[in-house]
Amino acid sequence: MQEALERLPPVILIVGFTGLWIWEWIAAARSEPGERGRKGRNLALTAANIVLSASIGAALVAASVWVAQRHWGLAGADWPSWLVVLLGVLALDLTEYARHRITHRLPWLWRLHRVHHTDVQIDVTSSLRSHPIEQALRPLFELTTVIVAGIGPLTLAVLALVQIATLLFQHANVALPPALDRYLAWITPTPAYHLVHHSRQRTQTDSNYGACLTIWDRMFGTLQPNAEKIDLGLDGFDAPRDRNLVGLLANPWRDAVRSA
Repeated sequence: MQEALERLPPVILIVGFTGLWIWEWIAAARSEPGERGRKGRNLALTAANIVLSASIGAALVAASVWVAQRHWGLAGADWPSWLVVLLGVLALDLTEYARHRITHRLPWLWRLHRVHHTDVQIDVTSSLRSHPIEQALRPLFELTTVIVAGIGPLTLAVLALVQIATLLFQHANVALPPALDRYLAWITPTPAYHLVHHSRQRTQTDSNYGACLTIWDRMFGTLQPNAEKIDLGLDGFDAPRDRNLVGLLANPWRDAVRSA
């Protein structure tokens, strides 16, 4: 089963990305004039980050195999497989919540992460619009949890599927029926739930960090309710020089341009 699960992430990525893109084309939640070249830039960063994720992900899997061979932590627990996987996924998702929150707090990590927040139109192409250096650093947090908690390869395979699906879904420019959105948001970030996180208003930007589950935002007081009108993007990075691909890659070494 583990081998079959490990083959699925590329399928989920392609099918999910294509399906959500079509959904956006048919019934977008927000009709906005397109910024010239924006999707192309997002896709260029996406391609680079997929290559990085595959390379670094292999090292993460190697670490989990090493842990499993030594029967350390959860990998050595004499519990049902489903419980071991569930606890491992919860531990890794909490780790991602903590990583995301720390990234908004530490200035040098925020400089990398803000590339993701400068997008003024959020859709499925925004999902992997991150600076490559940030993408390369992200697994270090998961690696720590894999080693400390003893998380095996099967858990990583399951988490990869859930992460890819939720990452694409929460950035999609689509709308769910209000009642369904409210109920679903108790479990996982919906597009409306996550859109708040991309607001220019700092109190909203520093909220709704949940990756796969929203329980962490509720537990740690970082939940902000959905808003009818959200101004997307990041103040100080709207100039033409900040919008092209070179500008996005150079963003961590540039200061925000304050409006007069």
